[in-house]
Amino acid sequence: MINLEEQLARQNKHWIDKDAFPDVSLNKKRHIFPILKEKLKEKAITALSGPRRMGKSFLLKQLLKESLIEEKIPPQNYLYFLFSGSLNEKNVIAELLNIYLSKYADPNYRIYVFLDEVQYIDYWQDQIKYYFDTEKNIKFIISGSTSLFYKQKSKESLLGRVNKIKIGALSFLEYLDFKNLPRPTQTPSLTNFSSSERAGLFSNLSLYKLEFKNYLLSGQYPEIITSKEISSSKEYISDIVDQLINFDIPYFHKFIDRPLFLNFVKTLSFDVANEFSLNNMSKPLDADRRTLAQYLKILEEIKLFGSCYNTTFTSLRKKLAAVKKIYSLNSNLSLNINGFDKSYLNDAKIFGHQFENYTYTRLTSLFNNIEYYQEKNLEMDFVTNDYAFEIKSGEIKDPEKYIETAKHLGKKLIFITDSELEIKDNYTLFPIYYL
Repeated sequence: MINLEEQLARQNKHWIDKDAFPDVSLNKKRHIFPILKEKLKEKAITALSGPRRMGKSFLLKQLLKESLIEEKIPPQNYLYFLFSGSLNEKNVIAELLNIYLSKYADPNYRIYVFLDEVQYIDYWQDQIKYYFDTEKNIKFIISGSTSLFYKQKSKESLLGRVNKIKIGALSFLEYLDFKNLPRPTQTPSLTNFSSSERAGLFSNLSLYKLEFKNYLLSGQYPEIITSKEISSSKEYISDIVDQLINFDIPYFHKFIDRPLFLNFVKTLSFDVANEFSLNNMSKPLDADRRTLAQYLKILEEIKLFGSCYNTTFTSLRKKLAAVKKIYSLNSNLSLNINGFDKSYLNDAKIFGHQFENYTYTRLTSLFNNIEYYQEKNLEMDFVTNDYAFEIKSGEIKDPEKYIETAKHLGKKLIFITDSELEIKDNYTLFPIYYL
């Protein structure tokens, strides 16, 4: 039996020493941090989820540490607890909270409970729901790798009680910040900016073009940039792939064919920004289409890949059955899993696919629905309710055909490019570095 009180004391040294998190810097923060900080004021459970090593645990500790400094609340009213598979015992969260609330927390102040990697605990929702409903003074902040709400054992729903926040790869702007590289004091909005915002934006454009390839290859994991102990980004990412295939996925899907799953991920990674069909993939992979469909669903649930549908199909059934485009939500993983190095990105066509792939990841963070358009001789890389996007990592040779396609669709045309911001009569050139 695990000694929970001993674990509590070990993991909450800030109760005695406010400087108990010397390894947690407040200098480097994800752009989501101010939003998370505001969420601390709300009653609803704040749930951070996303792939392994995206800095979720670090974010929790940053929130705790900054709150300790700024708020006039006893340190004992901040509980941090990191779970693991070995702690998955019946009612472990309930027992933990009973000990904490009865022996440590001061009921006269608000109580903050940070539960890290909570997905390892069966029926965690049920246990948290009870305290959420009965203890009005507790704010829960939880995190989980892979998919926190995917195929979890639970009898209860947290519907209406939880704000789900996805923590994904660093954006290029975050990468610049984490590396202390120069960036403009103002960042233009993709859909709402004026001509005056162009001034002084691109004094470092040549630097960004160079750094962007480094970012695509090994700049999307916070720890690779910030840790002095990581000597090889390639080994670091290989370890993540190994953990994903041999631990994370089998933990929730015990009957998965690991070699097939790995080959499927490699194939999708190789074909980013291209149309794909599970029917066409099944034969070379020697796999049943239904199995591949299940694997794709898993990859989409855990936010490693995303499918983009052709907007010309208005019927959902036809949209799902038709060919789709595949995009990786982490180019570091998708490039490294196939053994590609920086020289691979020197090929203009390959770089163009990665350029488009990154654009997809950013647009999906800005718009609720992203699809592509392809019908007869007309096409557009991405469309939203109001905008048509064409992605060009090189020269735009024939803008007129895209102007006509955007007009046909009734949408405003934006070219995502590697050049400077420019506003034309019929379209806008917007640099990828500021998405």
